Amino acid sequence: MGGTQFLSCARKYDLPIFCCGWAPSTSQKEDKDGESVDGRSNDPDSGNSYVIFGGGGGDGATGITNNLLLARFDYDSNTLFEAMHILSTKDDPPYRMAVHPTGHGVVCSFTQSCRLFEMVKASGSDHNDMKLVLANKVLSQLQDVGQQNALAFSADGTRFAAGGDDGHLRVFEWPSLKLILDQPEAHKSIRDIDFSLDSAFLASTGGSGPCRIWDLSSMATVASLSLDQAGHLGFCRFSRDGTNPLLFVTVKEGDKGCIAVWNTNNWGKVGVKKFQECPISAFAMSYDGKYLAIGSSEGDVSIISVRKMIVHQRVKRAHMIFVTSMEFSRDCRTLLSVSADSSARVTIIEEVQKEGLRTRILVFIIFVIILFLYMAKDVLWDQQQVTLRTTVPQSNITEP
Repeated sequence: MGGTQFLSCARKYDLPIFCCGWAPSTSQKEDKDGESVDGRSNDPDSGNSYVIFGGGGGDGATGITNNLLLARFDYDSNTLFEAMHILSTKDDPPYRMAVHPTGHGVVCSFTQSCRLFEMVKASGSDHNDMKLVLANKVLSQLQDVGQQNALAFSADGTRFAAGGDDGHLRVFEWPSLKLILDQPEAHKSIRDIDFSLDSAFLASTGGSGPCRIWDLSSMATVASLSLDQAGHLGFCRFSRDGTNPLLFVTVKEGDKGCIAVWNTNNWGKVGVKKFQECPISAFAMSYDGKYLAIGSSEGDVSIISVRKMIVHQRVKRAHMIFVTSMEFSRDCRTLLSVSADSSARVTIIEEVQKEGLRTRILVFIIFVIILFLYMAKDVLWDQQQVTLRTTVPQSNITEP
């Protein structure tokens, strides 16, 4: 893993992991309509975060259970702990996951339907332990619709999209589940979807063909993006810093993993750049828009600087086999990645580590300067006293 080994930690769990997400340390509250609202707990250990994993072995013939796992990550000690709660999903493994921006509500896709889960405080716990439970709310519009390959919430959490293996694209208002976009043949099979930062557009990609851009005010396609050269479009992410109007789409050119960039003002292609010699199997963007992350079919994890479009940090062989999913933490300090080899890894972004080190060094320098000035003041005072005793003449005292 080279020089980045000390910046990441990994742990094996007991099932192939297909999806993952971050959830903050929160306690559930409900408004008068029974909907979840943000109710952050006063957890004194602000270094703690929760991670959610989903996966399994499919039907019971494999002998591997299908579960959602809830585990804790401690940033201060850089430790990913064993699962603190395991929720069985019976004979159906969670395939994809989307965590609501407030942290309240996790939508998971299964073989035929989607289900909503919630994080609640574990009863009888002396600590701020949490667990996952199946929510009372049934996602009626997403029952018996087939497997959904992609799930996404808008940045403000007011919209939710699901893209099916059958190519059916649906966009809903959240949490009412009012259907606002219904495209049964958006693609032959949907690969990925993503909302623009202002929720005005939705990008969708399929197993083949162009990346389509949907205007969510007119509910119509406004652009169909494709490459001039040969290559298959994969995952898609809109920029999130609010200043650069860009869309990033992964590209498979032969066995190479590339990223294509389009300008969202005019949907003109900016360019394509190769980042690895093997296909990209997972894709993520940080919430501040500074970094992209790619996972490779060989198990490598790379963090890319969006401003320079160069690899900022790489963990070789972060996983034994292909990366199945990845997600940046909300504070943008860490990247979570998982694999079908049952491993999960948390990688600390190097810039955060360096900034923290620079802050500690600066505090130490200031302390040394203050100590030096204090000691110098005492030395200067002693020197002044010696000078006075040697330069001031003794007074002539006349005896009476």
